[in-house]
Amino acid sequence: MKKALYRLEAYNKQSATDSEKEVINYILNHPRTVAEMDIHTLAGNCYCCAATIVRICKKNGFKGFRELKLAILNDINYTNELTQISFHNQSDHPTEQKVIKILNDNMQAIENMYRLLDFQELEHIVQLLFTCRYVYLYGIGASFLVAKDMQQKFERINKKTFLYEDLHLQLVSSTNIEKGDVAVIISYSGLTKEIIDIAKNIKQRGGIIIAITKYGSNKLSSLSDYHLFVPKLEGPLRVGASSSRVSQLCIVDILYNLYLSLETEKSMDKIILTNKLLEKEE
Repeated sequence: MKKALYRLEAYNKQSATDSEKEVINYILNHPRTVAEMDIHTLAGNCYCCAATIVRICKKNGFKGFRELKLAILNDINYTNELTQISFHNQSDHPTEQKVIKILNDNMQAIENMYRLLDFQELEHIVQLLFTCRYVYLYGIGASFLVAKDMQQKFERINKKTFLYEDLHLQLVSSTNIEKGDVAVIISYSGLTKEIIDIAKNIKQRGGIIIAITKYGSNKLSSLSDYHLFVPKLEGPLRVGASSSRVSQLCIVDILYNLYLSLETEKSMDKIILTNKLLEKEE
């Protein structure tokens, strides 16, 4: 299920042209009305040509205006059914106010991450992870911690992974990838020079790149074969990269649990075995 309104909103903020913004703003302000329009009526209301609307649809992952309208209707239904969960800021205590803001930001990040999931692409990604020989993992800084979490989970069910904390070893690892190998690259910005160099190495060698990155146009996204997007919530000063890390960790949990569902019995046997081994060490 493609989350149309959030995708359009993110695209509008980041890379839409002036003529596209006119159309997108109209859609965002009148979603229910647009869902009942034909493309020529929308074009007339926005003083643009139908080709502009088709271009917006394709840039945001929709085959055409009809598919966009169906996705908008799904969004409307989802919003109507959604039970909003939030911590209401009724406290005068400054520490509690800060805690409440952090919790609300993290919940919003998870909800918007869900809105960006393409479930058909997600199924392809899990199948790739299941059938590949190894999973090569890459990330720097806070994204490395997310990659480490993914390694810990998959190693417990005997899925061989490669991850190096040393950046130079990550670069070397990317040159050892062979055609058809699968790499998961985690980068919120999708612009870090070293990460882009790694992605280019993998691409040149015929590797398959799965990117966990911020939704929108960025270099990593353009180099990747598959995408798992996290929302852009944090401002220019990303103190601790909190919300983006929560979204990324949630995506790792989703991948892990969907992988388990493909091989439940064997995977559970491995988890039980590792649990017993870890209990002996305590």
